Amino acid sequence: AGILFAATAVGWLFEKLKLTDANIITVYILGVLLISIVTEGWFYSFSSTIASVLIFNFLFTAPRFTLRAYDRSYPFTFAVMFLAALITGSLASRLKQHAGQAARDAYRLKVLLDTNQLLQQAKGKTEILEGAAQQIVKLLKRETVIYDVKDGKLEHPLRRVPQGEEDITIEDEACEEQAAACHAGTGTDHFKQAKRQYLAIRVNSTVYGVVGIMIQKQPLDAFENSVLLSILGECALALENDKNVREKEEAAILAKNEQLRANLLRTISHDLRTP
Repeated sequence: AGILFAATAVGWLFEKLKLTDANIITVYILGVLLISIVTEGWFYSFSSTIASVLIFNFLFTAPRFTLRAYDRSYPFTFAVMFLAALITGSLASRLKQHAGQAARDAYRLKVLLDTNQLLQQAKGKTEILEGAAQQIVKLLKRETVIYDVKDGKLEHPLRRVPQGEEDITIEDEACEEQAAACHAGTGTDHFKQAKRQYLAIRVNSTVYGVVGIMIQKQPLDAFENSVLLSILGECALALENDKNVREKEEAAILAKNEQLRANLLRTISHDLRTP
């Protein structure tokens, strides 16, 4: 409304300066363009297009202060004005949507790169899972839980909530745990009544954890799902590397103990033979 009022004021000024109607029409088309930029959705662009044509007809064509027009060329003028404003507004709105989508995609890719660096620096399984949960919440802006898996059993879940949002209370936690154990939940064929969708953090057949994303009635889009799977893949590789490092350390300690044992036996054997 403010933009249309400003366009009308400029149109009135142009009329006082004895400028042609084409200049006033251009001002209203510019107003529709600005409205498309500062608002969301096509409704405001379309309604402002109609309003600009009606205001121009009401204030700047004879007879004044009516929606009639004496000049036979005015209906064509109104039609061209309407189409020009509508196309301009639609293109501006679409360009704004593309720009917003590009910004969101860039943010998600940045989160993925930050996740890679964070998980490479993390030490220990707990720190890796906490880092993954933090990045998933940062990416999706949804409540996230991660279960650690030990000996095929789910441990106590690690829950993370987006900043500024309250923790969501789920009545049937038993159903959620069953869905987590089956890597199912919302969006799958099993445990559809669950509030979260559960995905396994795995390398081949080895499952290191299970992550649950709060879905309810807002499913993930294709790009969000792709980035989420990439984060889970990074997390699984980090857990696999951590496991390999621990196994190598344990093997090194075992080898060192065996070496000490062998040295001790040789020493005792030598002392028994040559006291």
